[in-house]
Amino acid sequence: MFDYVELIKMIKETWGIQDRAVIAGGGSYGGMLAAWLRMKYPNWFQGALAASAPILFFDGYVSPDAYD
Repeated sequence: MFDYVELIKMIKETWGIQDRAVIAGGGSYGGMLAAWLRMKYPNWFQGALAASAPILFFDGYVSPDAYD
């Protein structure tokens, strides 16, 4: 995930847009990555849209057999 931080850093420096917000987004597993980016690097990602992200499966709130 740190590769995305480096990419954002390079883009902001190259284009001179250091003051712009970055919103990560994705669906399903990509949504989980977006949420994790926001949680792990809040100084680089000011928001995240995690559509259909099965995050509750990782905390044990939902049975792994719930899709069956």
